[in-house]
Amino acid sequence: MIKAQSLLSPSVIDISLYGAKAANLAKAAQLGFNVPTGFAVSRMCTKNEFALIAQEIIVALSPLVAVRSSAVNEDSAKEAFAGQFKTRLGIRSVADLEHAFAEVKDSGSTAVFQINHSEVVPPEQIAVLVQRMVNATRAGIAFSRDPITGESKVIIESSYGLGEPVVHGDVTPDSIDYLADGTFTIFIGRKSIQVSLVDNGVHTKDTPTEDSKRCSLTDGEIKEIANLAKKVECDLGFAADIEWAIDADGVLWLLQARPITTIN
Repeated sequence: MIKAQSLLSPSVIDISLYGAKAANLAKAAQLGFNVPTGFAVSRMCTKNEFALIAQEIIVALSPLVAVRSSAVNEDSAKEAFAGQFKTRLGIRSVADLEHAFAEVKDSGSTAVFQINHSEVVPPEQIAVLVQRMVNATRAGIAFSRDPITGESKVIIESSYGLGEPVVHGDVTPDSIDYLADGTFTIFIGRKSIQVSLVDNGVHTKDTPTEDSKRCSLTDGEIKEIANLAKKVECDLGFAADIEWAIDADGVLWLLQARPITTIN
């Protein structure tokens, strides 16, 4: 069995081996969405087996990679497990990649995870997603529908730098309600910190006051993100909770796509 497959490989849509997170991104990449290049590593791949392919993956995705979980039950229609498994960003070396892989595989067995879920997810149930890092200047999340009411409006949350502080609730992001008629309302968040890529990984710094007081997105970028969320819903067939990033060249990337689990 091949232990790691490109996201462009049709076999990655097998949720039983690669998890829903990798499968959804593979579908999106194969449909032409702007998804960072990456590999899905089968849940059956051991740490020793991964060590044999880590060099090849680093070379293919250099200079910096992100390592994320794609557990079998993660990002399903019923459960998201958002932020519960380990994520490692800004990985540059083979040794660090092997260590990150092991951390992600073992993260379903940590004490913190068990406190939150009263259960253990063993390593053999966790596939791993390794992708080229996007050097984001702005990033965040978006819902293709109101996650509480199901109303047909896009809700966008955005902050400066990488999206991890938004995903984990470490900042109060800008929040935008984008209505079906194309009008939108912006609520400015404090955006007190931002995380950026540096040579040896990631770095957290305070957001300058003038930046924190203005919206992190232009009107055109708001429309582009809203259209992306709606297109994900249309093409992947579910009300979508996405993670996105905009790089230094102004290119919008789709980093994650999962069903909204909170709509009745």
